[in-house]
Amino acid sequence: MAYKCVVFDFDGTLADTEEKAFNIYNELATKYKYSTVTMEELQHIKNLHVKEIKEIVDIPFYQFPRALRDGQKMMRKESNEIHAFAPDIHAFFTALRRETKHIGILTSNIKKTVSDFLITYDISHEIEFIMCSALMSKSKKIKKVLRKHDIKPSEMLYIGDEVRDIEACHKVGVDVAAVNWGYNTPLALEKCKPTFMIDNIWKVIDIVKTKNDH
Repeated sequence: MAYKCVVFDFDGTLADTEEKAFNIYNELATKYKYSTVTMEELQHIKNLHVKEIKEIVDIPFYQFPRALRDGQKMMRKESNEIHAFAPDIHAFFTALRRETKHIGILTSNIKKTVSDFLITYDISHEIEFIMCSALMSKSKKIKKVLRKHDIKPSEMLYIGDEVRDIEACHKVGVDVAAVNWGYNTPLALEKCKPTFMIDNIWKVIDIVKTKNDH
């Protein structure tokens, strides 16, 4: 059975936003008076689940939604400076389009930031949809994509860089390819048993072709 739909996470998967997110976090820490994070601490955090991260960073629960919104707005202002991990991302999506019916992005970022990125790399025409999700509700959004396009879980492949991406896919029964260059480390990702681990975005096309040939 073929993969009829391939869905990508944005931050840490397609877009290299880690340094910007790190700087924005520390800027907001000063504003809201919670602890800043050093680069050394960041490397430790990359091994953790988002729930564990919340226990380390001392953002009061009631401040978290506001801080997240502020951070997204700050990221949006720099959206034209966000770089793709793969310099040949345009060629990649052109090739992927020939192998599957639907291509989309499911992200915790805001739509305008993602749209600006797609325009920068001239790939807007290859991406059928951008869907935004709260941090811990990706499984619900994945189900929404399945219903909208009338496809089975076995017909979708999700590509992400975080533990929560893998958990969301497992919950819904969707195959997930975890990238080794994103927010969580390969060690943290492997513990969650993704369907695939990849070290290059072009491996996605190999996975899709192999599935489609069976």
